[in-house]
Amino acid sequence: MLKNNCTKLPTIYKSIIIFCFSLLFLLLPIYNAQAATAYAPPKGYPMGAATDTTGFAGGKITFDSNEVFSLQGQFFAKIFTSSGSSGGFSGLDNKGEDKTRYLQNYIHDPSAGLTDADFDKVSPPMISENISGEDMIRWYANENSFIFSKTNGKAKNLSYYIETPPSDDAIAKAISGWSAIPPTDPKYADDIKLFNSKKDKTSSLAGFPNMKNNGITSFDDATQNVIDVSDYYANFTSTNYSNSKAKGDTTKYNDAIKNADLNTNKLVKDGDTINSAHVIQLTIDMNTQSKDQGVVFADIDGNVPHFEDATAISINLVNFNVKTMKMPFLILNYKHFSNDSAGISFNFNNGTWMTCNAYPPASDGTSINYKLDGNSKGTLFTGQNSNGSDKPASDLLTQSLTPIDPTGKKPEKVKSVFNTSSHIINNFNTENGKIFIGNPKSSLYGSVLAPSADVDINADQGILYGSIITGQNIIGNLNVPSDMAYQSIFNASDDFGDDSIQDFLKNPDSVNSTHPTIKSISLPGYTSIDTGSGTTHYIPQVEPYDFHFSLNNITAELPEHTVQTSKKSFDTTINVDTKSTPAKTEKYYLWYSFNNGPWEKYVQDGTTELTSSKLGITGNVADKLAKTYSTKHSKYKYDEVAYTNSATYDKASDPNQVIGYHLFHKNRISYLVTSTTDTDTHSKYNDKTINELLGGASGTILSASDLAEINPDYTPISYNLHVIGDLLVSYPKIFNFGNFTAGTSVATPKLTATGLLTVDNPFGLKWDLAVGTKDTDNPKNPFFIPDQLSWFEKRQTSPLGNSTITYGNASNLTTIKSKDTIFDLNSSIFGSDTTSIINNNYYSAQIALNLQTNKITHPGNFKDNVTWSITSPKIPVDPSQE
Repeated sequence: MLKNNCTKLPTIYKSIIIFCFSLLFLLLPIYNAQAATAYAPPKGYPMGAATDTTGFAGGKITFDSNEVFSLQGQFFAKIFTSSGSSGGFSGLDNKGEDKTRYLQNYIHDPSAGLTDADFDKVSPPMISENISGEDMIRWYANENSFIFSKTNGKAKNLSYYIETPPSDDAIAKAISGWSAIPPTDPKYADDIKLFNSKKDKTSSLAGFPNMKNNGITSFDDATQNVIDVSDYYANFTSTNYSNSKAKGDTTKYNDAIKNADLNTNKLVKDGDTINSAHVIQLTIDMNTQSKDQGVVFADIDGNVPHFEDATAISINLVNFNVKTMKMPFLILNYKHFSNDSAGISFNFNNGTWMTCNAYPPASDGTSINYKLDGNSKGTLFTGQNSNGSDKPASDLLTQSLTPIDPTGKKPEKVKSVFNTSSHIINNFNTENGKIFIGNPKSSLYGSVLAPSADVDINADQGILYGSIITGQNIIGNLNVPSDMAYQSIFNASDDFGDDSIQDFLKNPDSVNSTHPTIKSISLPGYTSIDTGSGTTHYIPQVEPYDFHFSLNNITAELPEHTVQTSKKSFDTTINVDTKSTPAKTEKYYLWYSFNNGPWEKYVQDGTTELTSSKLGITGNVADKLAKTYSTKHSKYKYDEVAYTNSATYDKASDPNQVIGYHLFHKNRISYLVTSTTDTDTHSKYNDKTINELLGGASGTILSASDLAEINPDYTPISYNLHVIGDLLVSYPKIFNFGNFTAGTSVATPKLTATGLLTVDNPFGLKWDLAVGTKDTDNPKNPFFIPDQLSWFEKRQTSPLGNSTITYGNASNLTTIKSKDTIFDLNSSIFGSDTTSIINNNYYSAQIALNLQTNKITHPGNFKDNVTWSITSPKIPVDPSQE
């Protein structure tokens, strides 16, 4: 911890070559450890590295090559192998059709709907560390495999990536079917060439965008990536089940959804008999006023008995107009499902089924009051509503074509079942038993995300609707047609990156409220600060003068939600979700607070009642808001104490050396919005409304936890503002006197070396700059001869900000008489006259060193060890840095 404020620089040298005065330095880099932050998949990669894949396994994928004739989609695994033995078989089936097995042969399956523009998205379709089994090698070497398209009989081939391919002997043996082929046999070379002909040339796994952008550098990283993605989505909901009731967030959803009901605390059956099956039922009421893309998270806890033994999943979208509304994204978080005697934790077998139905709004587009939890008998939801009659359902799992985007922005159409499946994730976050999918009559619709469980799929043609992503192993019949492989994977519509969804994912607790909320704060040139972000932000330095080197732009790690800037004046935009509707404009108050003090109401254009969703606060936040605030709340006023972070700095920037202190004013700024008509009260606060409390004359201080106690929607957004003003000295590293020939002092009475000396002191602290030496006396060294070396200065005379800098006449600084203190420059001689170019805040001068030559009698190279130091009265250390 810094206990004094004297910056001592390393030893510095002067020498003459024959006479040269030089300054050498040591640079000590200082690194701060970056705090770990919760993983969120990068934008554009909602499934992490597994995005856009049909099958992704951190371990092994075992294909049933006896059943799979054409493997379509993109697959990733550490190992590809098979449970069959017919990978290279060719012939006719009992219908007389070709039975040749191949991988990703799109030319034979036009239903994929792929064009040449999709080639880079599709290739390579197979990525693995290695493959095993003769039939797998035959698949890879099959001349009909890895064909993307054909034009006039000429094939456009895909490639495959294998980090460690099979040996040449294994390839030749598998392809020929012989027990051994000698390397001298021409067929040996032909077989090797056939196998390698479509091998991807990418140098490493990290060369593929999915891998690079998700931090995957080896196959061993894949399992952790799947775990991270699964954990990320699972954390949106959290329940504890006790005393036959679940407590916590069973559902969470954005503003495109009005309500979502999961039957966690209510038994629902598929009939009214004692033997009727238990059902997991999720009923979602759409917000007919919203144009945003919907997203719903549901917590399906196996600790709930009627979830553990359920054999059906029923999803219902009410007030959903299939012609105008986009299908919402549904993330179903399964957890705590116990393993049966066969080690299966989730068994979607012959007795199970899944439905997804839509029920319309009124004919005029307004909402119908559906009874989301069905009827009192606990039977399936069938469109029950308060109008007295059930509404007919639209099945969202049919083969009929539906637009990808009902708004018409995307003209493509896909099968309804593909569109629905591509919006569902079945996230088995805690399950470590096997996930079994084996019902040929009813699929588990949507992608499977299972970080810790093997997935076994016994699928006939057309049964896999979505991707299978696991950190472990996949086994089974993945006989998937091309259209299903690409049109039913999660986010096939590419809507998950919409701003409305991304805003919700960053700050899910600010949604689902009737109160206006702050979504984020935008600062110049930087991504916004929000309640879910821990990013440190820097606003570039814009100073009115040219300084040779500045520490103001250092990128050391700062506490999260910290803004660092070298200027107080910058515009701020408060991004507000006003909750306005076409029928009503909601008004709100903006409150602000400094340093956790009382709240003040913001006034803009003479009014406190605001409506803008992008509220701009222009100009000097630290002065404009702070001055108004400080007049009422002096205890919490804007703090202009110059803090340090307990470290001094030195850094080279040719031709100068820089030393100094990193200094900053540290303040915390908070914002909050409330509705002008808000009537929420709390008995703890004498039943006063939130606006009465915040605007009270007594200056009530309400912390974030106090506000949440009144209403969880009241989430202030805060950041630490570090306005920096580093005390910096920039001085020459080298004073070069050139060459001198002894005995020529009459012709050359002095040698002169020059350099620029600058002191930057924006906070106006007192300072003292001292230059001294601790070198040993040497009577031959001209630097140690009294009165030989003199210092002169030409102070800057041009106004700050001029493109051309001018300097005044030379004046004597000092003539060196003591080797211990060469000279001392103190800020007190300048005063605080800010109308002068040179003052307590800024000093700049051309420095000239004149070395008299009349007493130089010895030739040679001479040097003097010199130290520079900047001192200031004690500067407090930022308490968070001690």
